[in-house]
Amino acid sequence: MVVLLNSMTELESEMKKLFPFFLVLIAGCSSDPVNMDEVLFERAGQYITDNNYSSFFFFNLKVYNGPAYTLHKNGKKKEEGKLKNGFQSGLWTAWDDEGNKWFSGAYEHGKEHGKWVGWHPNGNKKYEGIYENGFQAGKWIYYNEAGKKNLEEIYFSCTEECADSHYKMDCPRMGKVKESKKF
Repeated sequence: MVVLLNSMTELESEMKKLFPFFLVLIAGCSSDPVNMDEVLFERAGQYITDNNYSSFFFFNLKVYNGPAYTLHKNGKKKEEGKLKNGFQSGLWTAWDDEGNKWFSGAYEHGKEHGKWVGWHPNGNKKYEGIYENGFQAGKWIYYNEAGKKNLEEIYFSCTEECADSHYKMDCPRMGKVKESKKF
């Protein structure tokens, strides 16, 4: 019985040591979306909380993690998605000031990366394509307001051989149109 009580006291002691860690973990990862314009500061594409703001950028250690959104001046939602380590990450969706879906696309570390789709105000698709590290890459298809394909462009994608030629630097050809075809 004494051994059991002794181990319970040790367990309580360990739990007390871990409590602050769990408290910070729960408080640091918000589940309620925050209005980025009111609550966060943007510094070089990274969003930090206002309770740790300093005019010296390297002192801003508290980055935001969790769902976020921005609003148009008329109060309607403009963009919505998640921030990871202060950067836009994952799927983001945007609407125009009348509430029509404008675009939907993925971010990785604050840069456009992955499939993107845009829409005209009437709801018809406007464009679709892929971003790589913030640059348009591969095939992009553009549509007129009636939804008919009117332009197809192929953007340069950096190959392994190309990457070797500009070691650890951004490819100077990324985001440039390689071919264009009108319909």
